[in-house]
Amino acid sequence: EIYADSKPPQTTIDLDDEDLVVEQTRIFVGEETHLQFNAEDEMAGVEDVYYSINKKPYQKYNQPLELSEEESITLKYYAVDHVGNAEEPKENEIIIDLSEPSTNYAIEGDQHNDVLSPRSQIQLNATDQITNVNQTFYSIDGGKDRVYSQPLTTKNLSEGEHTLTYFSVDKVNNRETRKEFSFFVDKTPPRVIEELLGNTYIANGKEYFSGRNRLKLVSMDNKAGVKEIRYSINGGSFQKYTQPFSLNKPGDLDIEIQAIDRVNNSKKEKKLTDRNYASYVDITGPTLGYQFIGPAFDIKDTAYISNKTEIKFTGQDDESGFNRIEYRVENNENMQEYEEPFAIKEEGTYSIQYKGYDNLENTSLDEFFCRVDMRGPEIFHRFSMNSDSQKTINGKQYPVFPDHVVLFLSATDKQVGFDTMYYSINGNNEKMYQSLVKGFDKGAYDVTVTAVDKLGNQKEKEIRFYIE
Repeated sequence: EIYADSKPPQTTIDLDDEDLVVEQTRIFVGEETHLQFNAEDEMAGVEDVYYSINKKPYQKYNQPLELSEEESITLKYYAVDHVGNAEEPKENEIIIDLSEPSTNYAIEGDQHNDVLSPRSQIQLNATDQITNVNQTFYSIDGGKDRVYSQPLTTKNLSEGEHTLTYFSVDKVNNRETRKEFSFFVDKTPPRVIEELLGNTYIANGKEYFSGRNRLKLVSMDNKAGVKEIRYSINGGSFQKYTQPFSLNKPGDLDIEIQAIDRVNNSKKEKKLTDRNYASYVDITGPTLGYQFIGPAFDIKDTAYISNKTEIKFTGQDDESGFNRIEYRVENNENMQEYEEPFAIKEEGTYSIQYKGYDNLENTSLDEFFCRVDMRGPEIFHRFSMNSDSQKTINGKQYPVFPDHVVLFLSATDKQVGFDTMYYSINGNNEKMYQSLVKGFDKGAYDVTVTAVDKLGNQKEKEIRFYIE
């Protein structure tokens, strides 16, 4: 029997990745995989399959191809049967995606550092550069993983520490390493303590105030910290509290206070209503400060001073009164009482802690950093031409220059910066260096250059030369 066979074979490809994604002629795979060709011919049978990768010459297919690197390849292939019928080449783009997606969180609503309010929302944003994100998962405090579909609210979480874990999976099942975000849900508004300043008079079960009385408000918060205090007198508009205010409204006194923390938790409460104040309550330490007597120069959070600069502490307390200050210079274990301004004589960087006490032993603590700089600037000099000879005078070598030579001076200081420079020629009066030095007569020259930094530290350099 003789058969006339004019039909070419038909070839398909097979990838051993269950999570592959096919988009028309593009195929995405998410792991190291093997590719093999499957060809069929109804009559004469398949003789060979040929393939080309990225437009390289066709080669005969013998065994499955290993795809182990993240890349995009253009694959062309066809089969030939035993009577020479060749299939029209087919083409696919195969993208090997071995990279995991990336997920980040964003906070919508109230936030202060890692403190959130019950009105806050956590949004998860995932991206994948190749095959796109399939799903994002999250869990809170070690609970079950859930599919993320909308911003997560904090209103149903208890007050306190919580941990959100999250990750994403792309469309070829690359799974992101689990990430964590620890946060604190703060549901508690600040607490306000009031203190009456000035004398009062109690009679008939009531406490009477004069127009000179002032009300001081101090607020404390459990976590986020106080943002502001607002107050209203006798039903008037709320005002921002900045300092103790006078109680000078005639008639019955009705004061309402609203304290707001940094994540906008707030609470309104009445003050001085049906309460007697027989004494003052002082809960704050003194206001502290420091200043430098002498050269000082600030760079970022560090003050640069000389070993002649004195440090002076100041303290003030408007309540029970300021008592004393104790301080400690870095590497000194014990605090010592401050009596008068002092200087640090050794060069180096120091942490200065100082602590103030009022007459009730309430304290305030502060710290600053300073760098003691005792080094003057580095001085550089350059002549406008090279010397080709030396002259010996009193046993010293003097490079020789013609009378039209020009001397250039410069200086740098790595700590606080160069300020001014002076020079003296052959022991004469110093001059401030402003530009080049020229106009030399014949003879030997000894130039003394002095550079000064912004702290007054000085450095000298001697320059010798001879003019023919």
